[in-house]
Amino acid sequence: MSISRRTVLRGAAGLTVSLPWLEAFATKKETAKIPRTAFLFMPNGVNPHKWTPEGEGQLNNLSEILKPLEPVKQHIDVLTELGHMKARQGDGHYAKTANFISGEVVHKTAGKDIRSGMSADQLIAREFGKLTPLPSIELGVEPTRTHVDTNVGFTQVYGGHISWNSPTTPLPKEIYPQLAFDRLFNSSSFDTGLNSVLDDIKEDVKKLNNYIGVEDRARMDSFFTSLRSLEKRIEKSVKESESHKVEIPKDKRPEEGIPDKLDTHFKLMLDLIVLAFQMNRTNVATFMFGNAVSGKNFSFLDGVQGGFHQISHHANNPEKLEMYAKINVYHMMLFSRMLQQMNEIKEGDKTLLDNTQIMIGSGLRDGNAHDPKNIPIIIAGGAGKNIKRGNHRKFAKDTPLNNLILGMLQNTGMNISHFGDSKGVII
Repeated sequence: MSISRRTVLRGAAGLTVSLPWLEAFATKKETAKIPRTAFLFMPNGVNPHKWTPEGEGQLNNLSEILKPLEPVKQHIDVLTELGHMKARQGDGHYAKTANFISGEVVHKTAGKDIRSGMSADQLIAREFGKLTPLPSIELGVEPTRTHVDTNVGFTQVYGGHISWNSPTTPLPKEIYPQLAFDRLFNSSSFDTGLNSVLDDIKEDVKKLNNYIGVEDRARMDSFFTSLRSLEKRIEKSVKESESHKVEIPKDKRPEEGIPDKLDTHFKLMLDLIVLAFQMNRTNVATFMFGNAVSGKNFSFLDGVQGGFHQISHHANNPEKLEMYAKINVYHMMLFSRMLQQMNEIKEGDKTLLDNTQIMIGSGLRDGNAHDPKNIPIIIAGGAGKNIKRGNHRKFAKDTPLNNLILGMLQNTGMNISHFGDSKGVII
């Protein structure tokens, strides 16, 4: 059995499981050279009074919203005064969502002639997509709406996409955890009659164990334990949503499988990104915590009542501002959880987090003001380049966010000197 980074375990039911990083790869000089890249989008902005950390330089005192990132603060940079100049050419949320990672003007339309710009994740996918089974993955928790927001004159299609394959072609995001899971294994494990994808590959696992050392076998055991745990959580979320099944035409995507609990939904989708990166199934991913103008109900958080968008229009009401901050804190808790998971996955003398770059942020600063200036942005991970993090970096006002995105593109090895309205490089 020849073992390489591209080795997969194949089952009779058509399932394939890619291997995580193993010591056996090190002897073949097959450690990952292309950093994994993820872009995470938060809708509706943040409470601007509780986001920015004190001072500049080393992150000693995190702000109230950023407190959950304390365990991983040495792996993040908080970036202040970044924004999209071209996002100022439209009212509301949509002109600041569709272009989150392209930085181009969102064409104001209520109809078919949608236009934004090719997004950074798809530039990476076009350059390196052939190196992995999946060129990219796009995940979210809300379906895209197609109605027109008459308040601002934009189609709501713009609010459901940050990933664009071309200026006129947004990529659909997967919102069903089980379907996203199946995609990672080239099949539908829920239609094979198997209790687990691991049942189908157990013979290949036995063969593999004859070719790897004790430490690699321990890594595989840990990987399979995590994989099975994720499977069980997805299966549990599907069962819990059984009462929400509806009859729909067969050519439509099934409604079942959306977790009843938003917290469960978020965690499953973020865990799938970690799994996809760990298995080297793809080098690039996007995730939307919600669509533009997301009204997701966060009443499961203590002290929060109502939908997110309504709360973000706080009108400086102290109670709403406090609830707004609690939702922001929750998003940071999920982000911190993801980073901690990645930091525990060893890849040689580094970790998965060391070999990854992740940008998280929103196209708005304050949802009440719809302000696209000084938007909340964090960059995390070492990008495979030993980049030192752990700082609050304050830039000149109106520094293009595309400077950061350009730096991320260059970190992958792409030969690119300009992106959108970039005027420099941030790494």
